[in-house]
Amino acid sequence: MNITTLSKMQKMHLYGMYRAFKTNLESENKSSQTSDEIVAELILSEWEDRQNRAIERQLKNARFRYRAAIEDVFYDDTRNFDKNQIMRFA
Repeated sequence: MNITTLSKMQKMHLYGMYRAFKTNLESENKSSQTSDEIVAELILSEWEDRQNRAIERQLKNARFRYRAAIEDVFYDDTRNFDKNQIMRFA
């Protein structure tokens, strides 16, 4: 039954639910969650997975000229950048 459910989740492209359900099946504390908590966890995992995929897709489609990270910013007194302040907001 569970293998069939996992297979159907993959075919329906419910990858977040698939990972959460598989993790739940493999975990030791299966009986400690109620059915509504399990459903809420599955939906939250799917929601977060879709949000993350949307962000990744938008970043890819943005076609930025350069790949950069906050660590690559040039901090200099003449630019009035405070590294600690910027790292707090990142």
